[in-house]
Amino acid sequence: MRTFMVAAIAAALIIPATAQAAPAAEDLGTLPGDLRSTAADINDAGTIAGVSYGTGTTQHAVRWDRWDGIKKLGDLGFDSWAAAINRDNVVVGYAVTSAGATQAVKWNSSGTLVQLTVAGATSSVAYDVNDTGTVIGTATINGVSQVVRWESWGEARVLGAGSASRITNGDWVIGTSGGDVVRWNPSGVRTVLDTGTFAGVNQLGDAVGTTSAGGVLWLRSGKTQLGSGARPSDINDNGAAVGAMSSQATRWDVFSGGVETLAPAPSTASDVNSSWLVAGTVGTSAATWDMAGTQTVLPAVSGATRHSVTGLSDVGQVIGVANFANGTYHAVVWR
Repeated sequence: MRTFMVAAIAAALIIPATAQAAPAAEDLGTLPGDLRSTAADINDAGTIAGVSYGTGTTQHAVRWDRWDGIKKLGDLGFDSWAAAINRDNVVVGYAVTSAGATQAVKWNSSGTLVQLTVAGATSSVAYDVNDTGTVIGTATINGVSQVVRWESWGEARVLGAGSASRITNGDWVIGTSGGDVVRWNPSGVRTVLDTGTFAGVNQLGDAVGTTSAGGVLWLRSGKTQLGSGARPSDINDNGAAVGAMSSQATRWDVFSGGVETLAPAPSTASDVNSSWLVAGTVGTSAATWDMAGTQTVLPAVSGATRHSVTGLSDVGQVIGVANFANGTYHAVVWR
């Protein structure tokens, strides 16, 4: 039973729905000679950042441009890895140095590599980039993991001990420090939200995750507990959080407190966009649910035995991974 449809209908009056044809599955493949690939992030133009894997542990940061296919991003002569992409096709991640250390980097829209340095760091990783080009990541300084924010022009600011994985367009930063979930405001002021695990954040700085008591919403207005069986994974700006409750894909209405079970177990909801479109998995298939809760099972990649979702754009394009019986896997997009 859906208990939040009044709120959903009200939201529909102010959130334009995007009419789309039934999505098709596109196997994104790998770089020539590689065996596996994963899709990490997608922007609204349909450009995707991810990794192509060769034999052993060899890996290469890549970008799939909507019309030009896969492109290997520059490196420092060794492995590289990509984590996120912004609206301007700037990708962030790391490149391995000749000393075997990870070096935080970004790749400009042209694919040019830029090293993101911080004084005293022996290793670093960039995890996210917002649409103004600010990058967030982690650097090891004097043996301690420190949260670092790099401005678009390259200046580094150390925010304190911990590891940060997400930055919003308003420069809110979410990460962890010790066993705590921590939020830094745009001025760099640190707030401990809880002892627990961080899972997702919206552009307003609201976050979701789990504590010993179960799922929780860390809103700017306060904390909301979702129950011991809840495992939220994402939250949008318009009042929807998604995840799983007792191994069933679930959507929560942040404003009304309503809960909607989207699919029976085993299922999970991974991502939600501003139109309340949800992407996740049902059994071995990828699926979406619209604002009304109507489920669409996404087409399978030929030969794949299992599909998982790794991202969802605001215009409704879904990325994920297709696994094959021979143990390999490929990045996939549904659009």
